[in-house]
Amino acid sequence: MKYAIIADLHGNRPAIERLEQDLARRKPDALICLGDVVGKGPNNDYAFDWAKRNCDLILQGNWEKGISARIYKHDTFYHEQLGQKRMEEMASWPLEHRLRLSGKNVRLIHGRPLFHTLHTLNTDEKVWAEYFLPDYDVLIYADVHRQGLRTLAHRLLVNTGSVGNSLGVTHIQYLILKGSADRNSAPLDFTMVNLPYDNQATVEEVKKHPDLHNSEAFIRELETGVYARQVGNKNS
Repeated sequence: MKYAIIADLHGNRPAIERLEQDLARRKPDALICLGDVVGKGPNNDYAFDWAKRNCDLILQGNWEKGISARIYKHDTFYHEQLGQKRMEEMASWPLEHRLRLSGKNVRLIHGRPLFHTLHTLNTDEKVWAEYFLPDYDVLIYADVHRQGLRTLAHRLLVNTGSVGNSLGVTHIQYLILKGSADRNSAPLDFTMVNLPYDNQATVEEVKKHPDLHNSEAFIRELETGVYARQVGNKNS
């Protein structure tokens, strides 16, 4: 069984279109999105509709929670672009999903809002212990926009990276997870995909929407891979 696991599309249409081309080439058996389909970027209605059309499962991220509940006053752009029906549907997306693959229990989450705060791969191992309960061997999450894999005590911690707003490396980042569908121990393969795309096309699209909050910071992130948003909006 081969899964493509994506996250943090963030309304970035050029990145999503390039991702779609790569998925067509790799031909996964199923496509799972770990959330933050929307927010930050300029094409949130497109991103939502694409995810609904293509994903076998979509989890709720912190941006879906914040926008659907109208928590933040600066999110008016997203409310108007998405509309009430899409926001209601986002609010119904689950927070997590469980897989049994190659004899391993795999937990899939976005991060926040299930996490109490933002956790990077380098967060102290003691903090991670509760998220492997009651019996998980592998935890796959998104949220921090930085791809990687970390070994813990007899467990694996994996971050998908971000499709539309990656940090560190300004490519599309996502994960291919491949394993056996039976319940016996078998190889479990992780392929970290780094896919170049036309970042500048996204920058030009952002510039068409002067009412997009924190647009200048988003442009800097697209161009540099360095986090640039102002403190204050806990979606981040």
